[in-house]
Amino acid sequence: MRRQAVLGETFADTSPSADRPDPYLLPARFAAVLRGGATAKVVIDGDRVTIAAGGRTLALPLKHYRGVAVRMEAAAGDAGILSVILELNHADPRLSVTLAVADDPAGIVADWQAWARSLALPMYLVEADGTLTEPIPHVGAVTIARPAPRRRHSFFAARRPRFLVRRKTGWDRGAEKVSGDEIIARS
Repeated sequence: MRRQAVLGETFADTSPSADRPDPYLLPARFAAVLRGGATAKVVIDGDRVTIAAGGRTLALPLKHYRGVAVRMEAAAGDAGILSVILELNHADPRLSVTLAVADDPAGIVADWQAWARSLALPMYLVEADGTLTEPIPHVGAVTIARPAPRRRHSFFAARRPRFLVRRKTGWDRGAEKVSGDEIIARS
C-alpha cells in the first residue's frame, strides 16, 4: 500500500544526510530550497514529487519534470566562487527541486548520474541563458552512440574462424577419367 502525502504530515528524513538525499532510497524525504528562495519539504517517490511549502501541498507526477539538470551559479558570499547545483528540472522554475549543492563540479557528477538512473529521467546541463543541453544524446531510454566494432582485436582477424578450425582442408585429386565401351541392347 502506498502512502500519499497529506497536508500536515510530518516529513521524517530517511536519507543518510539531510542536505544530500540518497537517490537509491526512495521515497526520499528532505528539505529543499526552491528557486524563489522558499524552503519546502519534498518527497520524491518512484512516480511522483510532493512539495509542501507555505501550508500548501502540491503532488506532481514525475513525468512532468524534464530531467535531472546541473547548473552553475555564483556563490552568495564570494563573486569569484561558483557553486554547482543539481536539480530536478521543471518547465516552471518555481517547481524545480534542488537535490544537491557543491563547490566542486567533479563531486556532483556521481549524484547527477545516480538521480537520472534512479528516476529514469534524462540528464541536462543548464546554460547561462537558461537553455537545456544534453551531454549524452538519447532517443527515449536508448542512448545514441557509435556502434562497437564487430571484430574487437585485429590479432584474430587473419586467423580462421573458430568453427572452421577443426575442419580439414580439401585436396585436389584431379579429375577421374572413366573409359569403357558402351553396351546397348539391340534387338
